Amino acid sequence: MAVINADNASVFDEGEIYILDPAYAGPLSAAIPTPGDAPGSMWLDFGLLGTEGVTYTPGVEKTFYDGWGHPRFKGKTSKGTLELSFNALERNAITAGIAYGKDAGFISVPKGIERTLLIVTREDGVEEVEYTCRPALLTTGAWTKSESGIRTFPITADIMSDADGHLLGTANQTGGDPTSWTVTVPAGTTAGTFPLRVDMQTVVGIAFDATSAAVKTALEAIVGAGNVTVTGSAGGPFTVTLKNGGTLASPSAALTPAGTVTVVAA
Repeated sequence: MAVINADNASVFDEGEIYILDPAYAGPLSAAIPTPGDAPGSMWLDFGLLGTEGVTYTPGVEKTFYDGWGHPRFKGKTSKGTLELSFNALERNAITAGIAYGKDAGFISVPKGIERTLLIVTREDGVEEVEYTCRPALLTTGAWTKSESGIRTFPITADIMSDADGHLLGTANQTGGDPTSWTVTVPAGTTAGTFPLRVDMQTVVGIAFDATSAAVKTALEAIVGAGNVTVTGSAGGPFTVTLKNGGTLASPSAALTPAGTVTVVAA
């Protein structure tokens, strides 16, 4: 029977999608907001989005190799891309520019535009920021006008990789100022485990009496080796420093007697 980890189940409360203003002349790295901060004025908002969310559809080219008497004995994949799609519910300068064309007052021959995208989602107060490493090709599908329906602009973004083969960047992984946290297991705990969460990723099953080395190993599974330091005696309290920044939290624990692991900024 599968074990369900509710802390790793993403049910986003809200989200926005932006495109980078073509007039912006600075480096992309300087435009990416830190999770929790509002995007700068260089990001243009698509407006209200449909409840379907954002769909990520990977695409690869496949090549199969045949041999005498041995058909399809090997296959390879290459040239991966990613198609991202969502529904915009507002007719504004951005959606009209994609669906209707660049000439105001006309519906022009549809042509895709290339823009850098920013995707911001939130769940339980934790924010995740993604961005396209190269400008994506934006096109629209069929939109309707009816007496009772909402005008919906289905947007498709074809995302191509940069020179390093990267399609999407995640702000939580680009590095930032280190953050430090104090983790305290309730006094009197005699058994059980607790989880720790860094931004949108959770590690579970940390023993109530774990050593600082064990907590460090557990966190490195989600932030990467060498990106966290943990000090403190077995069972805590622990001082945890995330070298690339991030928000540390502890969702509901399974301790005996029942209790809550507290995490506060150090």
